[in-house]
Amino acid sequence: MDDQLDLLDQIAGETRGTNAQDRARKQTVLVALRDHMSNSLQFVAALGPDWQLNYSHYGITDNTHCEWNQHGLRVSTGRDTAYMPWDELAELVENHPDRPGVVDYYRSVPHEKSIAFAQHTFALTRPHALSTEPAPHQSWIDDDHNRPGWNDRLEAWTTTITILNNALKEVAA
Repeated sequence: MDDQLDLLDQIAGETRGTNAQDRARKQTVLVALRDHMSNSLQFVAALGPDWQLNYSHYGITDNTHCEWNQHGLRVSTGRDTAYMPWDELAELVENHPDRPGVVDYYRSVPHEKSIAFAQHTFALTRPHALSTEPAPHQSWIDDDHNRPGWNDRLEAWTTTITILNNALKEVAA
């Protein structure tokens, strides 16, 4: 009996299998952060006891709807909806040994009062070259490469993706 697959662990709403449901919830949010959200670096870098998100937002990319507010992040895909509070995300990423480099990059970008078309908006968003969406136009990639601080931005983003990949491995374990 111990070797038999417990299908109750996979049924939505079933309370006897909450570990698998919790794992799936976390994976849904982490995959959205890794693959679909252009603001992931900001969340990975800024999370901490003193962090307070001062705006709410939503976005839709490639059939994934993401919205966040001061409490956490909600992700809806074609088949799943998941929510993760910021403190839970912080537990998964804050002690990663490479996170200080991402935090340093985040803090080095000047935060201007108007975020519309501000340099920091471009400096903190996912580079088009790392997009998992359908291939962006080459001119967008070239524009990213020509912006000041391109190498630092690319390094911070590849590190952010690594941190999220490691969090996914931790959740799956």
